[in-house]
Amino acid sequence: MVYKFFSTLKIKIIVVLTMVFYYLPFNAQTTYEAVSTGYWSSAATWNGGNIPPIVNSGHGVLIRMQGSDKNVDLNNNILVTDGNVYIFDINSGILSIYGDVTISGNCAITTQGTGQIKIYGNLNLSNANITCTKLIEVFGNVNMTGAGTLNINGGPFIVHGNYSSSGDINITPDAVIAVQGTFEGHLVSYNGDGNLFVGTNSYNLIPPVPSQAVCNHATYTGPNYSSDCPVGDFVDFSARFPEIYGPYFGSTTLTSYTVSGTNYCNGTGIVILAGSTSGIVYQLYRNGVYTGVYQTGAGSALSFNVSSVGNYTIRATNGVLWRFMNGNISITSGTTVGFSTITPGSTCGTGTVTLVATPNPVGSTVYWYTASVGGTSIGTGTSFTTPSISTTTTYYVEAVSGGCTSVRSSVTATVLEQPVAQNITHN
Repeated sequence: MVYKFFSTLKIKIIVVLTMVFYYLPFNAQTTYEAVSTGYWSSAATWNGGNIPPIVNSGHGVLIRMQGSDKNVDLNNNILVTDGNVYIFDINSGILSIYGDVTISGNCAITTQGTGQIKIYGNLNLSNANITCTKLIEVFGNVNMTGAGTLNINGGPFIVHGNYSSSGDINITPDAVIAVQGTFEGHLVSYNGDGNLFVGTNSYNLIPPVPSQAVCNHATYTGPNYSSDCPVGDFVDFSARFPEIYGPYFGSTTLTSYTVSGTNYCNGTGIVILAGSTSGIVYQLYRNGVYTGVYQTGAGSALSFNVSSVGNYTIRATNGVLWRFMNGNISITSGTTVGFSTITPGSTCGTGTVTLVATPNPVGSTVYWYTASVGGTSIGTGTSFTTPSISTTTTYYVEAVSGGCTSVRSSVTATVLEQPVAQNITHN
């Protein structure tokens, strides 16, 4: 569905403001221009052998990649604070940053021509600006605070994690912003064929929201509730923009299956995925964090046994694209059943023995057994009198409450040797 609003004049204003910001003069700016493909940390990659700083610099920094494609890799984080000015002007090639990018203060991240920026960590921006005319791809989360702006001017701008912004988001005609996780932001303009895709369908448009930005999706609680929705999921993305979806995510569509489950006792349970696609990997998440547990789909339902409390969901991946499945299951602490006291007993010689067990919680049903596992209960109640025994015997007791069963505990019925009176002979 195409959503058209905000006038052509608005688009021109956005472009002009972006150009004004980009060409503002910065004091003592130093340009670092890539002359070949290589590593950021290698002097051979940069003109004059001058390696760009990755932390605060005493002067403005311009990272430039122009001309024929030059691919530059940085195996580190970038941290810029205290109002330092950094500009990333990527006109050709790919700048790959295998770490987090954190910038507080003036910054311009721009792509043009064939230029691409790929950030394999998180992107944290405060009062900074992004203009995306080619591809900016963030494999972690994006968090924009302050008065920063995101101008999707062609794009696409792709976020594999979550996106949160208190600043302005401008999506110009035919541009795309795709967020695989949750989305929260302020859409200032949403022009022409601009499109916002949210993989989880969990998003919030921060007010004030343009009157044309409306939605009736079940998970949307923001303003302008209506019958249309300027948001689609990644299935919709793949159908409407195969020329973007295919090159960046692969051709496999990740079918969304439903997550359900059963909550057992003491923080245990089972998480069930209603179906799976052969060859797709399904990863188990607990409280939003990957547990390291996964299964490969074979076209049938999948079951994951869990042993910790928390909220569980499942994310599917084909190695490039990720998508969370519908629904989740909460595993709670349930009922913890055990015993506060267990009292053994004894008898002198052959006889019966009374054993006592006080359950926790009080009121639990108590069962007595002759085996540590299995078998049939030989008695119920907090006390149990054994049949007549002639040798020391071990019994087992368990408690049941709310459908939860304790581990059986052993309790001993001891048969003491009965003294035998000796004959006394008098001379």
